Amino acid sequence: MRASEGRPAAAGALLARAAGGIVWWAKGVTGESKYQAYVDHERRAHPDRPVMTEREFWRDEHRRQDANPEGRCC
Repeated sequence: MRASEGRPAAAGALLARAAGGIVWWAKGVTGESKYQAYVDHERRAHPDRPVMTEREFWRDEHRRQDANPEGRCC
């Protein structure tokens, strides 16, 4: 087996990993990962409490941001 035969698979894996990193970064920048972080925290730290639905979470998040604008641009 020549050394170059394994390179396409390795390049594909590297590209897939890079794409996954970009998606992870974009979700963090847009705030999309906030709800999942909330769910993970609630299940770990407060397993006895019910978890808000995603809709309830975002309503609460926006209410808190409007009540306490901290460094937001708009």
